[in-house]
Formats: sequence, C-alpha cells, structure tokens
Amino acid sequence: MRLTPTEYDLLKALIQAAGKVLTHQQLLRQVWGPAYTTASHLLRVNVATLREKLGQGPVHSTYIITEPRIGYRLRTDDYVSYS
Repeated sequence: MRLTPTEYDLLKALIQAAGKVLTHQQLLRQVWGPAYTTASHLLRVNVATLREKLGQGPVHSTYIITEPRIGYRLRTDDYVSYS
C-alpha cells in the first residue's frame, strides 16, 4: 500500500491519538495547516481514500471511526467489540 504524504500525515495524527477523538479542525490544522481549518471537504476525501487503502469501505470503517459532527478517531483494541 502506498500513501500520499497527506494520507501518511493523516494516519500518523490518528495513530498518535489512538482511541481519542480528533476534531475536524484539529486534523485540518495538523495535516494541512492553520489556513485550512474550514476545508472539511479535504478531510472527508482523504479519510475515504485512506479507508479504502486500509481495505475498508469509504464510509463504514473498522479502524477509522467517524464521530458525527465532531471528527474521527482511530479504533484501538480497547474499543473493539467481540459480541
């Protein structure tokens, strides 16, 4: 799997905060810079592409969890449900 530099930075940010919710603004600031904090379309597109590259569907994810109207978090083993 090959990641673009942006996808790599996005995955790195999620890994560094594994299990914690990162807001849209936090991710945009961290990955694209402070001038992009309102460019949520960039985030949505890159998360969808990253999910596909991780072998997941673009919407439903096992690893990158969407927290509606808040942001995203990377699922850790502590959050996996075995039921």
